[in-house]
Amino acid sequence: MAKVIDAHAHLGECCVFGLLSTEEEMLRRMEECGVDATIVQPYPGAKNACQTHDRIAEMCARHPGRFFGLASLTPHGNYDAYRREVERCVKDLHFVGVKLHTIGHGVNPLSEDGDRVFATAHALGVPAMVHTGPGVPFALPSLCIPAAQKYPGLKIILAHAGFAVFSAEAQVAASVCGNLYLETSWCIGEDIRWMISSIGPERVMMGADLPSNVPVEFAKYRALDLASEVYDRVMGGTAVEVFHLKW
Repeated sequence: MAKVIDAHAHLGECCVFGLLSTEEEMLRRMEECGVDATIVQPYPGAKNACQTHDRIAEMCARHPGRFFGLASLTPHGNYDAYRREVERCVKDLHFVGVKLHTIGHGVNPLSEDGDRVFATAHALGVPAMVHTGPGVPFALPSLCIPAAQKYPGLKIILAHAGFAVFSAEAQVAASVCGNLYLETSWCIGEDIRWMISSIGPERVMMGADLPSNVPVEFAKYRALDLASEVYDRVMGGTAVEVFHLKW
């Protein structure tokens, strides 16, 4: 039976957006909606990203196969410290990717610090997720095209796939670069259908972002009446492949 994966979730507090997500709430929503596993990262406004990485690792250990970690911390400042923490997350904590949060960390994907994220992910052999949508110009999906071309072996996931307002741009960027993938939280249902039909279900994945949004994202996909093999792919198969998830 195909796995259902929520490719985008957060644990802990966020002083940037004023949010809080708990392990208990994530588990409850997963049970309600039939989510097999969730990929979890710190919020960009975490007071201590390294400590949150440890909390995520502990949660993964408590619930084997239900959660997978994704590293997220600011690339500004000491590059060696940034690289060491991401390397610790991937090699020691077995995280499956790294995040570039354009708005939460104030990072331009075209900048030297933005390139740090892509270069680190490429060197470690894990995909990079990039926040797109709110927070332009840094959050414009097209700003990831140069990195996708510079690192053709790196899989880059456009988180929120443009967040409805810039969904067309996200789809065009993915059409230009075959190593760009679309995670569709907060997108309009018909735009999701368009993404699937234009670039293929193997490059589209479901994500919720917030626990309260899990049933909403499920409702969008169910309303599309997708063929069963397409539904299975976008609801989990793509994420399993991109993040190399193993049970």
